[in-house]
Amino acid sequence: MPEEHVASDVQIAGLALAARNLQFSYAPGFSLWPGRATGFHAIKDVSLELKSGETLGLVGESGCGKSTLASLLCGDRQPTSGEITLFGEPFKSLMKPNRRGLAKHLQVISQDTMGALDPRRSVGHQIVETLAIHGIGYPASRLDRAAETFMSVSLPASALQKFPHQLSGGQRQRVAIARALVVEPKILLCDEPVSALDVSVQAQVLNLLLDLQRARGLSLLFISHDVRVVRHVSHRVAIMEAGRIVETGATEDVFANPTHPYTAKLLSAVPRGRRGRAKQATAMLETL
Repeated sequence: MPEEHVASDVQIAGLALAARNLQFSYAPGFSLWPGRATGFHAIKDVSLELKSGETLGLVGESGCGKSTLASLLCGDRQPTSGEITLFGEPFKSLMKPNRRGLAKHLQVISQDTMGALDPRRSVGHQIVETLAIHGIGYPASRLDRAAETFMSVSLPASALQKFPHQLSGGQRQRVAIARALVVEPKILLCDEPVSALDVSVQAQVLNLLLDLQRARGLSLLFISHDVRVVRHVSHRVAIMEAGRIVETGATEDVFANPTHPYTAKLLSAVPRGRRGRAKQATAMLETL
């Protein structure tokens, strides 16, 4: 894995997303372990900022609270306390009927494409339906817009007729990206978007996200447990441990000179100089 990172060269100005002192606790009775009915403090006083046009990488081990934080930032859960703003607007004010006001600002790309897509409908139908739900375009023009969006993620228009099970994992992830893009959001929240893909396909999807960022001026919150991938795509990085952000900063500054013991521990666990899969991953990601 080369040492330098290749975060997209886009203009960064202004604040797209901000979280201030977020707390989230599961209610009493919830337990991560059988036989232990107790509450659980999943997010503890988290603050972060995502600037317009940048990629902020959020990295930490599995179970540290990354996905719970993502669910707060996209509105699936309400924080116990703290506040979230999008482009300076209070988050709650954007949660208008059916979350349409929020959708134009922020869309989510998740790891589980089979779970995110309806297996009973063609992917084209699902893209057109997304446009209809948000009142975008006219019925006669929505299929054309869906085809154009597919082309922007390197999928042929003929793929609109396919069902999710007829597509590869990489193709399904491109469909998920297209469905997010079709409403023209300003922020993409990418929650482990390539962790379920083969190494070669990972590189393709990461390249696609960086190209889309350059073309559309998108802000990306990129959540992953993979330190190497986060290093390659992020302008800045936030390190998460046990529900807290323990270190933030410019990617190369944090990776070259970590100041928190957990960050140093996380970086020391990255495989170096191994053959086989690690060597293959390095070769593929060098194309980024």
